[in-house]
Amino acid sequence: MGIGRDVALMRFSQHMQEKLQENNHKRGWEDLSAKQLLRRLRTEVRELEKALDSRVLRPREIAREAADVANFAFMIADNFGDLR
Repeated sequence: MGIGRDVALMRFSQHMQEKLQENNHKRGWEDLSAKQLLRRLRTEVRELEKALDSRVLRPREIAREAADVANFAFMIADNFGDLR
């Protein structure tokens, strides 16, 4: 991976962390089922699609919606994958 990609990955992970922190007041994902998390992931994908379909593309909004998608994929992997 080149330096440009490394920077992009770092900035994207910052968006992921910001989104998680913004929702820190909500309960954690540990008790959610795979089905619940997948449903939320699909909702976030629709929000990303909406941001991409907008007449005026807003790069920060797109990055934050993509981070939401990634966060829910992470939550699924955290609960049901082999991350620990």
